[in-house]
Order: sequence, then C-alpha cells, then structure tokens
Amino acid sequence: MLKKGIVAVLAILIVFACDTKEKEAGVSIKGHVDNPKESGIITLNKITGQSKEVVDTIQLDDKNSFEVKVQTSAPEFYQINFYNTQLATLIVGDSDLKVEVDGTDKKGKMEISGSKDVENMTAIQQMMKEQNEEVQKINAEFIKARDAENEEAMKNIQDDFILMQERKKEQIKSKVESMLPSIAVIQAMNFFNPNDDFPFMQSVAQKLYDAHPESEMVKFYKDQMDDMAKLAVGSEAPNFSMPTPEGDTVSLKDFRGGYVLIDFWAAWCKPCRQENPNIVAAYQKHKDNGFEILGVSLDRKREDWLKAIEVDNLEWTQVSELKYWQTPIVQEYKITGIPFSLLIGPDGKIVAKNLRGEKLHEKLDEIYGG
Repeated sequence: MLKKGIVAVLAILIVFACDTKEKEAGVSIKGHVDNPKESGIITLNKITGQSKEVVDTIQLDDKNSFEVKVQTSAPEFYQINFYNTQLATLIVGDSDLKVEVDGTDKKGKMEISGSKDVENMTAIQQMMKEQNEEVQKINAEFIKARDAENEEAMKNIQDDFILMQERKKEQIKSKVESMLPSIAVIQAMNFFNPNDDFPFMQSVAQKLYDAHPESEMVKFYKDQMDDMAKLAVGSEAPNFSMPTPEGDTVSLKDFRGGYVLIDFWAAWCKPCRQENPNIVAAYQKHKDNGFEILGVSLDRKREDWLKAIEVDNLEWTQVSELKYWQTPIVQEYKITGIPFSLLIGPDGKIVAKNLRGEKLHEKLDEIYGG
C-alpha cells in the first residue's frame, strides 16, 4: 500500500513515559554533551498535537553539562534539539531524566535514562528494528526474483512477507498490551494500519486516556481515534459529490438501496493497478445482482486518469476532482493510503473496509451467493 503518514507526529516520537504525579520542584532533566558545537543553540520543545513549542533555551556549563526543570501534572512529550543535529524525544512525568548525547552528527551517541519506560521503549524499538531488517531482506529477495522474471518466486516471497507482517504485528500487540497504560506505547502505534487494526488502536487510546486524561498528547491521540470511529464498520458513510469524466455530478447517496464498493485509487498507484483486475472480475460476476462500484481517483492529470480507466477496463462509475491528495474527501474519509475501499450497504452504512483479493470475492459471495 502506498501510505502517507497517518499520524505525522507519532513518526518522530521516541518516547519515554513517566508517572502522572507532579513534583513541587519540577522534573529535572540533566544532560551532558560530548563534542559540543561552538555555534548553535540547544532548545527544549514541548510537543502539543502536531506542533512544537519552544519552552526554554539550554545553556551548557563549563563541563558541557546542563540541567533544566519542567513542571507537569501529566506525562507530556518534550524534545531537546541539539544544534538541529540530534533530537532527544522524551516524556516528562515525575521521574528525573538523564540525557547523554554526542553533538557531532545525527548518528552520534544518544542515551536517555531515568524511567521504567526506557526499558519499554528499548524493547519496542528493538522489535521495530528487527521488523525493518526483515522487510529489507525480503525486499532484496523480491527484487532479485523480479529481475530474473521468476513469477513463482515472487509470489512465494509476497506470501512470506504477509506472514512475517502478521507475526510481527501480533508480537508488537502483545508487547503493547503488557506495557499499558504506559504512554511509551504510542510510538508502537505507528506500526499499525487503522484500516485493518482500528479496534486495537482505539482500545489502546481509551486505556491511555483512562490513565492519563490530562495529558495533551494522549488527548490528541484519542481525539484522532474518536474521529476515525466515525468511519468504523456500522457507521453511516459520509455523503459526497464529485464529477465524472463526462462532467456529470454523482453523489454517494445515488447508490442507496444496493451494495456499492467505494474504490479509492489512482492511475499512478501501482498496487491499485495490480488490484484492478480482481475488482473487474468481482464486478463482472455480481453486477447483474445489483452490485455497483464507485471509483474515486486521486489523480492529478486527466489524461492519465482516462487512459487508466480504458486500459484497465473499468466499466463502473468513475469520479475525480483531479486534486491528488488535496482532494477534500481524503480528509473526510481519513485516507492514509491507496488502494483503499469501503463496501457500503443498501442503508448507506459501512459493511466492510479495505477488501482486496480473495476477501472481496468472499464477501460478495456471502452477500449474493457464490
């Protein structure tokens, strides 16, 4: 799947959570910088939602050390920016923290200690690192098989990749559940896809909120999950209207009374184009039963869009505003990547999400009979 960052702020967080009790004197963050730069500044930033606020400028003493105090009544995310070279992201609660950093370059030393969540995050980071290494290994094998035009090997590698992803996902889920309600688990949420894993992500958000209702970052994350819940299975799909290639305006509500698959795709999206033959087969099998498809393209170029419709034999209704990711429906439907689909029932409610491959055929056979 071609993915955008679903929660952009989560991708930058390397978090170390604390408890929620506020110290009278504030939490102490002590640090030492090896090889400090002669010019440049060190800043302490508070991360609130999708923005960062500079709350202090840090000065080193003659031993290249520093100490800064932070007052907080709930665990919050902070980031120390060393010369725009190194970023130390932490959660400040009620445990004093220690930061050791090499100011030389981005790959220099970075050590953070002082709370139980250091251990939690180290474990999460190790699992994510192992997963990334496996992805790189499988990707290299796939490229080798593709270059050799070995279709059977490519299919086997793709199957292995799916199994690996599911195995790692279950491992990370188990780890997250064992760490809750530690706010450190927020970083691990970036591994999950809300299209497939929303119930789990929503459960994590609720447990974090129950434990840390005053935390701004926890509230931000829960608000996002609450927003996504509006598009959960069983919810009514928001109506929208968009133009067809012929210039007519089509609305989702025009399809009320039958099942319709909203297929979000684009001519430039290779996974979308690879999935199109599967959708064509499903449409041909069930169109006489009243099955409809509404293709919503995130293309920019009209000629590319029209050519893809013709080449891929997409006979069903197609609409697009030709605004790429700036299409308003991207925000309304919380689209983080394509291909993405929603199966809508006769009553306008979401029946299933992200049906692809055999899953689409199985669901339609269930509805219409095989």
